[in-house]
Amino acid sequence: MISDVIEWDENNLDHACRRLTAVEIEQVISNAASYRRHRRYPDRVLFTDSAHGGKRATVVARYDAGRRRIRPITAWEEP
Repeated sequence: MISDVIEWDENNLDHACRRLTAVEIEQVISNAASYRRHRRYPDRVLFTDSAHGGKRATVVARYDAGRRRIRPITAWEEP
């Protein structure tokens, strides 16, 4: 994992957890072997992998390399 901390508060919990649970989002981030930069937003990264239950998903998060923190923004299950 590229981060020491995954940041949650009421604002990003509400939006990011519309389609996946916070636990699933953290599992996808932790399980991802790599990430890619968002094309439009250079401070955001995309993780695509599976949660422990096998659900394949993508998570978009803001990554603060200096503080080694990831802040999930949104997530969805892959078909």
